[in-house]
Amino acid sequence: MRSTTKKVSAARIVKIVLASLWWTALVLLVILIANIFSAKIKGEVPEVFGYSVVNIITGSMEGDNEDSIPADTYILLKDVSPSKIKKGDVICFYSTDPSIYGMPNTHRVVKDPIVNPDGSIEFVTKGDANPTEDKYNATGDSLVGVYVKRLDGVTSFVEMLEGNGMIIMLIALQAAIVLMVASAIIKSKSSATDENSEEDGGEKG
Repeated sequence: MRSTTKKVSAARIVKIVLASLWWTALVLLVILIANIFSAKIKGEVPEVFGYSVVNIITGSMEGDNEDSIPADTYILLKDVSPSKIKKGDVICFYSTDPSIYGMPNTHRVVKDPIVNPDGSIEFVTKGDANPTEDKYNATGDSLVGVYVKRLDGVTSFVEMLEGNGMIIMLIALQAAIVLMVASAIIKSKSSATDENSEEDGGEKG
């Protein structure tokens, strides 16, 4: 009887731990989604744990160099202090160019950063595929982050979703949710039946 009780208690502890982990993950996911939507509403690039993902929609950073970024490519950015940026870095910043004012722009820093008397920092930038430097300097307070790497897997995934992939994914997701719920119900009923059987057996003994 004691052995059975211990097994039941251990099973309940495992269920409580798994449920806690599930709800913690769910809360974090909700916070993450809320953060992303909030940034989108404000017209900002969403940031999660110091990192951001942006889509490069033009070919201004295409080239023969190893960090070439073709059009329609997703890239990973890291949030850094403007004082850490140096010549040669590829940075994303909110543009001060009137034609694209406030929009994220990703170009290379082509000169040493300019430190103004008031301590503010400016960056002379240029797209690798562009013939001239940007007309307006990027400012330190408009910095989104520094380029880390291309996310080719994300790019391919998004391209798939643009076709029938989205419909297939939604169907698969719905099917997975139904299976998970059905499995949870079956396990719950099975567990309750086993516990009742064990209790009945213990009383008879």
